[in-house]
Amino acid sequence: MLVLFETSVGYAIFKVLNEKKLQEVDSLWKEFETPEKANKIVKLKHFEKFQDTAEALAGLVFPHVMRGEKWLN
Repeated sequence: MLVLFETSVGYAIFKVLNEKKLQEVDSLWKEFETPEKANKIVKLKHFEKFQDTAEALAGLVFPHVMRGEKWLN
């Protein structure tokens, strides 16, 4: 399973290493308290940095515009 995570500087795609942990929704936050714990659950596969502020805002204001981008396909 892959997870898409948007930050203020770009998009990150993570591979979930332990899907069983995702089922424990009430305590899931505990698995991300430290980088070491998080690395047992997910692995960064790709990070795509926004080129500039305009690109970041375009994705926020007009998400349908970003769907055609190669890195989101």
